[in-house]
Amino acid sequence: MSVKGSTGPAKSRSTPPGPISMLRSTIAFQRSPLDYIGGLIKTYGDVLTFRLPTSRIVVLRHPHHVKHVLQQRAGNYPRDTAAHKMARNMFGNGLATISGGPQWRRQRRLVQPSFHYQRVAAMSEHMLAVIGDTLQRWQRLAAEGEILETNKEMRQLTLRVVAKALFSLDEEERVARFARAVDRMDHELSAYMRFPLVPLSVPTASHRRFWASLRKVSDVITYVIDRQRADPVDRGDLLSLLMETRDDETGERMSDEQLRDEIFVMLFAGHETSANVLTWVLYRLARHVDVQKRVQQELARELEGRDPTLADCTKLVFTRCVIDETMRLYPQQWQGWRSTAEDDEIGGYRIPAGTDIFFSTYHVHRHPEFWDEPEAFRPERFLPEQAAKRDRSAYLPFGSGPHLCVGNQFALTEMLLLLAGLLRRFDVTLAEDVTVAPKPLVTLGPEREIPIRLLPRS
Repeated sequence: MSVKGSTGPAKSRSTPPGPISMLRSTIAFQRSPLDYIGGLIKTYGDVLTFRLPTSRIVVLRHPHHVKHVLQQRAGNYPRDTAAHKMARNMFGNGLATISGGPQWRRQRRLVQPSFHYQRVAAMSEHMLAVIGDTLQRWQRLAAEGEILETNKEMRQLTLRVVAKALFSLDEEERVARFARAVDRMDHELSAYMRFPLVPLSVPTASHRRFWASLRKVSDVITYVIDRQRADPVDRGDLLSLLMETRDDETGERMSDEQLRDEIFVMLFAGHETSANVLTWVLYRLARHVDVQKRVQQELARELEGRDPTLADCTKLVFTRCVIDETMRLYPQQWQGWRSTAEDDEIGGYRIPAGTDIFFSTYHVHRHPEFWDEPEAFRPERFLPEQAAKRDRSAYLPFGSGPHLCVGNQFALTEMLLLLAGLLRRFDVTLAEDVTVAPKPLVTLGPEREIPIRLLPRS
């Protein structure tokens, strides 16, 4: 089967083109993966290959090629790569790391209902409480002329939201301890995944930091599970539901180990990704005052001077467009890895069984065949009439196919409520005229802090 994209008609060549030197590729990919992959795409096109110490990698950039892997032939491309095996060292066997098969389907059946609209609606009250407290604190800081470190503030906020909404955890010291440990694990694991020469079992200084942080994270998760076991009431959070949910086919509930793995992913992904997106949103709005004013005009029209509620989210069309365009430019799932179970053909090139497949959503979201001025910040691309004309495979901020992120509606609701509450109260300006590039770790955060001022609106 051949999947064609912007590379044109299927070719007879058996191996995708790419650089020869494994050492140079390894160093460049470790040092700056976004720049390195971008340079390869410019040189070799939408299907290419390069070598790492562990294997030869085939890189896909065309949305139709990625759709082929994630949707059309998903069964032939399991999540059974070295990258996923390494991620399981961090997250365990949760939905984000299980390759597939019966175990994955069972976990999906157990977790999916927890993120249905009705449950997100119940958790939105927790979101609004934390957001309200944070906005009051920011109001005090703004009145004193304080400069805010955007990513630090957003990480604190989103972790509090997730800890409260998903697990009724609002003990500041425990939440802070978890955040510090996750930050350290993120850094160490990201560096290792790009240069996995020394196994994690070897006690290098970096690996010791990783395992020490993992133990601290596990302690917090064990605490919330033990607390719920000791007092099994429905607190209106996700954990209460997960512990009561039974598999429709087997009648079984999740074990403590399964709960631990799912909670870990949700705590990490639920705050890390949203914090980064919100950081990039404020950075872009501060640099594009016209867009910021348009959002505020929509908020004034739809909210009429009051704070947003869950029911308002569907009305905030342009505000949602700003979030979507930000996730296009800075996708948090910026990299994807798959392996090839059986021989296949993509873009005219033979893909043998056992090949590691890599795709960068960051570059998929910039494909010039699908996006005019792909580097420009233009939220109007996502207005309903524009989005309806676009190939849906060109935009995948939460993944695609069977492994689409189950928490996407939770994350979007959290971001909309925070952004609406913030911009209703403040104008956002940069405290320094800085240009900030993304830093590709497990997620895609800023390479440096982004200092902003919040100016109270009259």
